[in-house]
Amino acid sequence: MVILKNEIKQVKKATIIWAVILSLLIIMMLPVYINMVTGGNIPIDNITENAFFDSIGTSLEMLMTPMGMYSFLTFFMMTAFSIYGMNLGLGIMTKEYKQSSADFLMTKPYSRKTIYFSKMMAAALSIVVIGLLFLIASTVAMNLSIDTDFSLITLGMIALPMILIPLLFLFLGMLIGTIMPKLRTTIVTSTGVVFLSYACGSVSRIAMINVLRYLSPLHYFNSNQVIKENAYELNFVFVFILVCILLILAGYKIFNKKDIAVVS
Repeated sequence: MVILKNEIKQVKKATIIWAVILSLLIIMMLPVYINMVTGGNIPIDNITENAFFDSIGTSLEMLMTPMGMYSFLTFFMMTAFSIYGMNLGLGIMTKEYKQSSADFLMTKPYSRKTIYFSKMMAAALSIVVIGLLFLIASTVAMNLSIDTDFSLITLGMIALPMILIPLLFLFLGMLIGTIMPKLRTTIVTSTGVVFLSYACGSVSRIAMINVLRYLSPLHYFNSNQVIKENAYELNFVFVFILVCILLILAGYKIFNKKDIAVVS
């Protein structure tokens, strides 16, 4: 509990900043973008089908709907938030080496299990809090954008990956941070991995190579299908759960057996 409280204090500032930024962005941007597509401010007739829409898993037709526009904006915010999630996972594991406190931490009367999962819980709590506040802000933004009723279930299902996908990247970051605890370029690594994930998903949709989509967590939850059927693709839900479990177990096993170098 002591470690958990300490880790929560250390991510508190970043949590507040990300929650405020993402919430303000969706509240300010969604009404403007929906007004653009529904108010005739964009010459839709002159826009043809574009590979870009396929690369992010949407279509021009879907983009012209309020929920489609919301999913479009949410996807890019989720991509940025995923970088935060992975960087948080890397940072929370490598900071002990950067701050020369790894050996000091290990001499305290806490098991490695307690240390690892306390760090994970603190980081996961940060992501969940930000995601929930984003969901609340999304509801406000949608109410400001349209006069008609909308499905809260659909909105929630589109927003849920804002929590799930950054969590997956958090677990990946913790695994990499455990393997390479002296890694200095955490933000560069995080950005590179998330961009590679995005690229794999884009190529899979454009080139119709579905196997590549399994390498892109950003594309596991298809907003188009959620809007049309209020359902996720079950095979990708199973893959998501399996990958998360494997990342958590691998990270913990390696951390539990890894020699801790004296750094102080």
